Amino acid sequence: MSGWRAGLVAIAIGGLVLAIGWVVTRDGSPSTSTTTVTGVEDPDVALACPPALQLACDGLAQALGTSRRTLPPGEIPADTLVINFAGDIAPELEAQSFAKSPVAIAMWGERSPILEQACGAVDIQCLIENAGQTWDDLGGPANWGTMLIGLADPTEGIADLEAWRVVAAANPAAGLGEWVRLRAPEGGQLLADLVLFPSRADAVVASEAAIASQLENARARAGRLVVFYPDPGPFLTISAFGEGRGARNLVERLLAPDIQSLLGSLGLRPSTGEATNLLRDLGTPGAELPAVTEAEKPALISSWEAVVGG
Repeated sequence: MSGWRAGLVAIAIGGLVLAIGWVVTRDGSPSTSTTTVTGVEDPDVALACPPALQLACDGLAQALGTSRRTLPPGEIPADTLVINFAGDIAPELEAQSFAKSPVAIAMWGERSPILEQACGAVDIQCLIENAGQTWDDLGGPANWGTMLIGLADPTEGIADLEAWRVVAAANPAAGLGEWVRLRAPEGGQLLADLVLFPSRADAVVASEAAIASQLENARARAGRLVVFYPDPGPFLTISAFGEGRGARNLVERLLAPDIQSLLGSLGLRPSTGEATNLLRDLGTPGAELPAVTEAEKPALISSWEAVVGG
């Protein structure tokens, strides 16, 4: 990949375009985009979210009594409240954080006991050490073939960079890419593809929010996904921003107790306090790692290109 696409969003208001996010240039150095914001006073505001937050966006739109749209890479209407991973939003926009999502492992339920028996626990190290092993050698049926994993491109957004960060910390060999048969430009698409093509990966590493978005679809189509958590592991902050009275009102509602208590059922966790009403198959995350720093990002992207291939 030539660089970081980090949720570029544009709002055209009277010819003025608002660009959001930051990129990593070809030499690997991060650079922040410039932004300008003008007011919008339309109270009829829709929610816009990336695919990884689809489930949360649908549920929040229903709870807030508004509509939703997919977060596009270009211009979006001004009457929009954007909900995204905070690391994909330029800091000068002063978005309001309201939820969080840990990085997690999702694995097909019938295969997880076999891997757990082989490793003692299903964790990142176990995935890396056994990728490319036959299931027959691991103690499973021979017709399962080879142990394969799925990852999303970490050059495209902060959630998938944090997911790669925990994989890279396990010191994978350069040949790992041969066994990463399922790849996608971002975590939401990764999980959707896993459900559509279950034979292409036995386990994936992504944000819990992206995993949650496909738990029900997986049960309906290919089987149960079991979720495991790195310990310690990264937590992603979820934030909202928008212009005008309507958007500001929606941001205030996101922080209200009734909405915060709803987040667990939508695959998110409240920014403070314990999650309630968690979706089935979600569990207890490990200890929280500090967020990846700007200085660490270029090296992580370089490691992805060296180990998995750009």
